Amino acid sequence: MTFKPTRRTVLTGMGIAGVAGLCAPGLIRPARAASGELNIWAYDGFITGAFRKRFEDETGIRLNIRTVTDQGEQFNLMAAEDGKFSADIVTCAGHRFYQFIDAGFLAPIDRAKLGNWSRIEDEYASASWVSRSGEQWGVPLVVVSTGLLYNTEEIEAPESWDVMFNEANAGRTAYQIQDFFQIAMNYLGYDGSAASYMNTPEVAQRAVDATRDFLIEHKHMVRRYYEAATEIQQMMVTGDVALAQAGSGPSSQLIIDGFPAAYTIPREGGLAYAYGFNITKDAANMDNAYTFLNALLADAENGAEIVRSTGLSSTIKGTEALLTDQEKEALALSAEERSRLSWVDVETAPFIFDLIDKAAEEIRAA
Repeated sequence: MTFKPTRRTVLTGMGIAGVAGLCAPGLIRPARAASGELNIWAYDGFITGAFRKRFEDETGIRLNIRTVTDQGEQFNLMAAEDGKFSADIVTCAGHRFYQFIDAGFLAPIDRAKLGNWSRIEDEYASASWVSRSGEQWGVPLVVVSTGLLYNTEEIEAPESWDVMFNEANAGRTAYQIQDFFQIAMNYLGYDGSAASYMNTPEVAQRAVDATRDFLIEHKHMVRRYYEAATEIQQMMVTGDVALAQAGSGPSSQLIIDGFPAAYTIPREGGLAYAYGFNITKDAANMDNAYTFLNALLADAENGAEIVRSTGLSSTIKGTEALLTDQEKEALALSAEERSRLSWVDVETAPFIFDLIDKAAEEIRAA
């Protein structure tokens, strides 16, 4: 099969297509607000045009949405606001939200105000990474895995991350440095989670340094260190790369659109984490934030539309039953592949990511 990029394919890859609403008619039934607004920083596809319109029509709450693409961007913006946050809700990754909590940027979830918390799948609602310091922080919305995306017309089904370092593939690979770094640590036989290094920081530093040096040595293999998911989609479509460390979302979108690609978790493993909506500390529109979150969790159809607009798995109960066979297949990982996933440990994340972030800058500068 030869895949020919169409305008729709390119737009989908750019996160512009697939803007069906998160909510079907009649699914939002909160009390109508007399007035007000809600300021949200969200990743593309987490709030679609149709959901926004229905929510605003039925509640009277105006949504002011700022699209963000990076955790560091959000953190720096909030730090600059010095406690007077312009956003009421921000979108944090489960493996990075501890930074926002420890900096005092977020408010814990008041379960008394979030009646639809029970609509979250139990394994995510009760996950350790949702909690910190005895509180629950934010609503886990989508689940992300990080694995290997490859062009099936150019690459035979790989079983190992070896393919990313095979000289035959020089200049045909891409990865996001921080996301790939822990995978590379595991590939080299170190503990990418750093859980075993908590009491021996010098051992962790040696493991990070060795991984950094290995990635610098193989820098010629990399066509591009990308940042946004749309970049890797475009590079695959244009043929610039045939192999990439990638998230499950952009990967499944390419597969659903008919691009000859597949996504797998090689034997050395991959990572898993969640993205969610978090309420900022002393949010100016706190009540409206809870109205919004309750509306979003209200029905499984909302979760199904999130899947279609992002390519990610939803945490809302009953979502899978509403997906097409094609959507399920694109999202599916075998039991063996799922067993290779490691959830990023929130308690060790502050320790290891400080080292990885510094190493990433050294790799870029090398």
